[in-house]
Amino acid sequence: MFTLGGKSLIARRRRRTTTPGLSSSSSASWAELPPLARDASPESVLAAFAGMAADDALEHLQTQRDGLTEFEADARREVKGANVLPTHKPPSWIMTLLRAIPNPFNALLFFLAIIQVALPGGDWAGFVVMWIMIGVSVGVRFWQEYRSDVKVFRLQSSVSKPIRVRRLPASVDLVTGKAQTSDFQTVAERDLVPGDIIQLPPGCVVPADCMILESSFLRISQSTWTGESEPVAKLACVAGGKEAGLFDHENVAVMGTSVVSGNGVALVLRTGGDVLIANMAKDLEKKREKNAFQRGIRNVSLMLIGYMCVMVPVVLVINGLTKKDWGQAAIFSVSVAVGLVPEMLPAIVQGNLARGAYVLSKMKAIARRLDSVQNIGAMSVLCSDKTGTLTKDEITLRQHVDTTGADNIAVLQLATVDAHIQGSNGNNIDAAIMAHRGADGEPVPVAQYTKVVAIPFTFERRRSACVVRGVTGQNLLIVKGALEEVISLCSAVREGGICVAMDVAKKLDIERRAEDFNRQGYRVLLVAQKKLTGVELDDEDGLHQLEGEMTLEGMLTFIDPPKEDAAAAIAQLRELNVDVKVLTGDSLAVALNVCQALDLVSPSELTEDDDVQAITGPELAQLGDGAAFEDAVRRCKVFAKLTPQQKALVVGTLRDKDGHCVGMLGDGINDCMALRRADVGISVDSGASVAKDCADMILTEKGLDIIVSSVRIGRLTHGNSIKYIKMVTSSNFGNVFSVLVASAWLPYEPMSGLQILLQNLLYDVSQIAIPWDNMDEEYLTTPKRWNSWDLLRFTLVLGPTSSVFDMCTYMFNWFYYRVRTNDNDHLVGMAQAHWFMQGLLTQTLIVHLLRTAKIPYLQSRPAMPLALSTCAIMAIGFAIPWVPPFRSALGFERPAPSFVGFLVAELVGYALEVQLVKVIYRRIFKTWL
Repeated sequence: MFTLGGKSLIARRRRRTTTPGLSSSSSASWAELPPLARDASPESVLAAFAGMAADDALEHLQTQRDGLTEFEADARREVKGANVLPTHKPPSWIMTLLRAIPNPFNALLFFLAIIQVALPGGDWAGFVVMWIMIGVSVGVRFWQEYRSDVKVFRLQSSVSKPIRVRRLPASVDLVTGKAQTSDFQTVAERDLVPGDIIQLPPGCVVPADCMILESSFLRISQSTWTGESEPVAKLACVAGGKEAGLFDHENVAVMGTSVVSGNGVALVLRTGGDVLIANMAKDLEKKREKNAFQRGIRNVSLMLIGYMCVMVPVVLVINGLTKKDWGQAAIFSVSVAVGLVPEMLPAIVQGNLARGAYVLSKMKAIARRLDSVQNIGAMSVLCSDKTGTLTKDEITLRQHVDTTGADNIAVLQLATVDAHIQGSNGNNIDAAIMAHRGADGEPVPVAQYTKVVAIPFTFERRRSACVVRGVTGQNLLIVKGALEEVISLCSAVREGGICVAMDVAKKLDIERRAEDFNRQGYRVLLVAQKKLTGVELDDEDGLHQLEGEMTLEGMLTFIDPPKEDAAAAIAQLRELNVDVKVLTGDSLAVALNVCQALDLVSPSELTEDDDVQAITGPELAQLGDGAAFEDAVRRCKVFAKLTPQQKALVVGTLRDKDGHCVGMLGDGINDCMALRRADVGISVDSGASVAKDCADMILTEKGLDIIVSSVRIGRLTHGNSIKYIKMVTSSNFGNVFSVLVASAWLPYEPMSGLQILLQNLLYDVSQIAIPWDNMDEEYLTTPKRWNSWDLLRFTLVLGPTSSVFDMCTYMFNWFYYRVRTNDNDHLVGMAQAHWFMQGLLTQTLIVHLLRTAKIPYLQSRPAMPLALSTCAIMAIGFAIPWVPPFRSALGFERPAPSFVGFLVAELVGYALEVQLVKVIYRRIFKTWL
């Protein structure tokens, strides 16, 4: 049984009168033919079709040049399904929710919550609080990612275009017994099936993998696959040898490529999940490596676990030995573990990322995954495709010169006449000539000419030609095309308005000048003309015979120009310490020209042997995968003629070997593997569908300035996240250190487990507004990543500073208020209230000192939401021990009124102490947040 993509068609044709072009056996089942290549790869299947004659392919798919009937198309669609990529489907909320649950912080909270209730006298209040924190964290992540996925799906769905398809009527002519003539009908792209006959008009995107049946100057751009900006000719012919690459077959067009010019009629070979793009998408669905954010979260989680593994046993032993109650000591040590863990860390980090994603959406960047908000801020290397991202992806005429290199308007006028005569059969070069404007912004003035005959550009001739008749009635032959093809037709050359004979020296000089333009990245065309006298032309054959003994008039140079904002954006990225590297499948000369225009490389750098700035894919392949390869990847800024696998390898080397956080900006199918390998993959809404599926972030408009803004927002988001983590871990560590001292000294618990948990929660809530806070401008100028060792150092230095004033509170309670035993519940409750107020107020006040490396309020002011939240929590924390219902519920006693004065002094002293430590810390370690 014939199969397509592993599925067999079991639907039967409706019995009807035999239609011309189909054998009688075809009425049985379109699938009952020997397999073309059972379980073969899409590449081999398409190559096999390319080697068939068109009639054989039609017979194999049980169709004909007049197309299918609606009934046959519906039957095939039932088996093959809609012509939609497997990845292009509505996001599943349940799968998004399941992906949002796994998180190291959530696992840590879950573990502690279980311990809370597993021990004797389980703390159900703490258990509930931790589950609430887990729920908030998961909910924030789920909502943001699901909303982004829905938005991306709608963007992808909105670009579906109608396709013109030949459909056969189901009925036959009762007189002749023949089927009625088919006609083109408009159907949705998703309704195409194998065997359909479709039109390929200029500007359309090829909707499926197809075989060309008819072509009229058909040119298709395969740049999304190959990186080559020049469109290729597609013909109705049998492909060449098997050694030819899939994209070298002239009779095959794959989904995702686009028609640049001409027209075609094609046979649909494969649709939906069987197309070449879908096969790549399946490979890309494999589990990705952990990105920079995920690795950072893992390391911070391990550090917190390490804290607990060290501190909890120490507290357990000291408390058990001093209190002689090991059961109570175990419960208290669990409370210490809870105190070490910032309960709201997952919720605040996810909320911070969601806030960043919201801001990015306003800047035309959709974060499909929350991690990408952090990762784009951590990005130290941006690998970018060239075509369509750094350049406009459109050919532009740059120069029109004579053979001496001087500007010559006559050369442009001749080229404009030919481009106008080519009309709809013209290519993108003709369009660039027609779009060119003079210095005054007006179209190029040309005399009135009438078309006699024209031959469009073909890749066999590599030139176009036309004969036009002027107002005087004389015919003029104009030819423009590639250097070798045009110069071979010329016997003379015009220099300074004078026509001189073409000799070897002049020919070499012209070739040398064209080569110089090529090295600068320009594409060069020559323009020649010849006056025809007494010649009558009725067809193209006569024109072919006249192409000779012509006069070479000059040259035209073309380039795919850089975007207007690209140079400024790259300069801004350099100021943000982001290194930009260009990864392209295009030629080295073209890539270097663009990069020099964008100031990515300079000509002087390119001539230095000890600092190679550019390399090609074949040259990289010769280096193998050792140290030489890694060194080349590290030093080079321009990588040309890369395969998709090489792009991914370059990104992976920068990421894994050099430790960079790598971003990849690309919109083509050939960028997909690199997008997946990068820490943050960035595509654009106008890019290939499969590229958008691979991306972590999608730009709704092409523009590097959006990347610049996204980097700043990412660093702001990271800064606010790390700000919270450093504050809460150092504060919690200081509290645990103080508890450790109290366990060895005081005969009573300085605070109960519930009181410690409440203090931590209030402190966390005071920082709930951190996602809205500002960051110092200096902080945003360098890439930021999670650094567990820096966090450990910060915690070990800043944590004990708070313990100094905890000791002061202990001493006030011991020496001034005489709380020296565990026998008096009133005095113990009062002492606990004193430390609760002092601990919470000092921690909350110091938020403003820790949030900036500068002097708070004088040099750096917090955002208003953060100022209000901290003030509110300080007021609530101060009031709780004084309000009877809260006081009794939490086990406090009324604080001593005289302690308020001590508390004010401690707050002032603590602020001065932290500011002094901050100055010393910065001088030693050269960093703060």
